[in-house]
Amino acid sequence: MNSIDVAFVLAPQFSMIALYSALEPLRVANRFLGEAFTWRFVSVDGAAVVASNGIPVSVSGTLQAIGRPNLAVVCASYDHERAMTRAMLAGIRALASKGVWLGGLDAGALLLAEAGVLDGVRATCHWETLPVMREAYPDVVVTDRLYEIDQARLTSSGGTVPLDMMLEWISSLHGPALGARVQDTLVHWRQAPGVSGGVAEARAARRTGDERLRAVVVAMEQHVEDNLRISDLARIAGLSSRQLERAFGAAFGLSPVSFYLGVRLERAEHLLTYGHMSVREVALATGFSSLARFSRAYKGRYGLPPSRHRRGHGTPATTGATSM
Repeated sequence: MNSIDVAFVLAPQFSMIALYSALEPLRVANRFLGEAFTWRFVSVDGAAVVASNGIPVSVSGTLQAIGRPNLAVVCASYDHERAMTRAMLAGIRALASKGVWLGGLDAGALLLAEAGVLDGVRATCHWETLPVMREAYPDVVVTDRLYEIDQARLTSSGGTVPLDMMLEWISSLHGPALGARVQDTLVHWRQAPGVSGGVAEARAARRTGDERLRAVVVAMEQHVEDNLRISDLARIAGLSSRQLERAFGAAFGLSPVSFYLGVRLERAEHLLTYGHMSVREVALATGFSSLARFSRAYKGRYGLPPSRHRRGHGTPATTGATSM
């Protein structure tokens, strides 16, 4: 049996935890199968790449000389736009033209989308960049699942989720029994194959155990542009508006209006940080009726106006105006 060759394409500031969460299941699978998988690290220019934690990782070659691996996984995170070079995108397209399976960890999916190799494919990425992916790549079937495997494409929201994604991929190649052995060896509990759960629901679950409020928070995150009325949110919870106010105060120490504003401003910060929309477009996309109102609210939360954020293209310091 020939080894399955996996090449990890490292972009500047990639996520180390996402990379090794994808790599370790391959290593453990080899304990039971011999050399079933091989892996290597490459970069666009063949130079070592510094991860987001500041640790440099050496590589064995360049993207252009990658050959024809069975799977090429693009690893990117905070600084993914820096990696959107002509050489990177051309290399990704060349791999796709050869029929190579392609993966994207964290913001790596955005590089695949920019290269045009995710059109018509179900795909996901880190929850902070999901709004940008939806806005910028309408031909991609963007989901809020934790990972997707569709049409020879594997995409993951990052963090430790690639471990689950690779376990499912390994199970599809060598059977669920091997996937279970790898999982047990890694002392890892995973959901049933193919079940990831929505990112919005997962974040809401961390905020409250009240199913009624969870439904409201999910609705807020799914209707950022619409700016739902309190009466609409109360109807979703099956409560009166006054009962909803009391429930939110008890659970979060905030009114529904303040909590919803925080959700909208958080989305705006992500769009400004990771996308190319103008400040006015971001204001409209997050439910603000005027640029002035948006700027005041944004400055109140982050301590600087959105126009300065866009010029600096960095994450502002949170002032604590709204706790999320």
